[in-house]
Amino acid sequence: MTSRPVPGVLAFATLPDARRAATAARPADHAVAAVGAVCFKVFLAAQFLSLTRLFFSEHLGGGIAPLASYAGVLSVALLLPAVASYGLRAGSLFGTLVPQARLWLSVVLALCMGLFVYGWLVRGFAINAAVHDLAPYLVVLAAVVLGSVRRAWADVDPYLFALFLAALAVNAIAMADMTTVVSEADADVRAARDVLGYRTQWALAFWPLLLLTARLRPPRVALLIFAGWFFVLGQQVLFQKRSPTVRAVLFMLIFLLILPLLRRRSQALDHRARGRGMAATATGERRTAAMIVGVGAVAVVMALTVAPWLFRGQATGLARRLSGQSYSGGPAAMLTWENERFFEARMFLRTVQPHEVAFGRGFGGYFVAEESGWGAWMEDLHQVASRALHVGVLMPFFKGGLLLAVAYYSGLALVLLRGRRSLADPFAAAAFFVVLLHAVFLLQESWFSLSSSFDHVMVGLCMGYLLSRERDA
Repeated sequence: MTSRPVPGVLAFATLPDARRAATAARPADHAVAAVGAVCFKVFLAAQFLSLTRLFFSEHLGGGIAPLASYAGVLSVALLLPAVASYGLRAGSLFGTLVPQARLWLSVVLALCMGLFVYGWLVRGFAINAAVHDLAPYLVVLAAVVLGSVRRAWADVDPYLFALFLAALAVNAIAMADMTTVVSEADADVRAARDVLGYRTQWALAFWPLLLLTARLRPPRVALLIFAGWFFVLGQQVLFQKRSPTVRAVLFMLIFLLILPLLRRRSQALDHRARGRGMAATATGERRTAAMIVGVGAVAVVMALTVAPWLFRGQATGLARRLSGQSYSGGPAAMLTWENERFFEARMFLRTVQPHEVAFGRGFGGYFVAEESGWGAWMEDLHQVASRALHVGVLMPFFKGGLLLAVAYYSGLALVLLRGRRSLADPFAAAAFFVVLLHAVFLLQESWFSLSSSFDHVMVGLCMGYLLSRERDA
């Protein structure tokens, strides 16, 4: 492993001398770029506070929770000057997106604004509910534009790592009450929702991108990233979460098996990279494997030292959940209506009216389940209802019908098609697999809510990078 900047996240100093000199001669451009960087970073800081508000509320007082919640929603407005700032420097409000991506972004943005107006003014849904449905799409689209601009990556990349370290600290402290929630007599009981760490885990969302780019970073940074991955994996085991555990394992397999294979193929095609370059790659791979094994050994020792009964019990519970013992159809039933998430989706689909197939229910829309025990009490509706689904792939259809679903997922397909042709670029390969696994796990995991704001930023940035004409050049 060598210490070098991440391709695609190159520092400003790597630009050609002529271009650097030309840009340096325009101090106004630097001021505009600084405004964009500050707005983007303040947005991320506000989202971090919102995602960890229960932790800070518990340690610093209950008044922080509502303040952090409002900050999470209102800070989305900061993305407008951020996009404008970076866009002006790139020559367009669309950044360096290719024409097809510009059209896609314009269509999705127009649909989202129309669904916001439709839900709020036509259907009469509460404005705060409509805003909460609109915000995730604005975050994704803004991140797509920012992700297409190389300078935005250079500005935000160290900040993402710093936020990840802060999230690790918060979650490590928040997990301390796990041994009080779960007793040794019932070590396999699933009590994840009663642990503070369960509600602060979303702040760790940047780990997939950091993991897949770990080879491109200094060894000390990579070491911390590997430690973070083991923490995330251990957390999901303790929470007995099936999909997140499988997802974490898949990302590590991609890092260990697929990315090196792609790199070797790329070097084999480039005669200049043979010989010494391939030997250096083999040495780097051995060093990377040694680091992962070492960090893993430390993680296992710590787990067995702190509370061996807890990890054994929760791992047993997770294995039982993965085996599908609670379903009459066994493991295969997890992909049928027996799965609680798919059962919820079926209840929603039964409530869809013919006109909603095309246009959805608008932002702020909801559905009332036919079975008791589903949903939450909605103050504005004065009844128990649901405004979100655990099967994230259905959310665009829920709010915007086939119109929004087809429009949004066509962009996702465009990203994957372009990314598939760019796997020789190590950073593009990392971005591609981030987006690919995100798309796959939309079948099992919720999305399109501000509780996943860091996921929105990460996926949006990766989409923007793969849709950038600057990367092509």
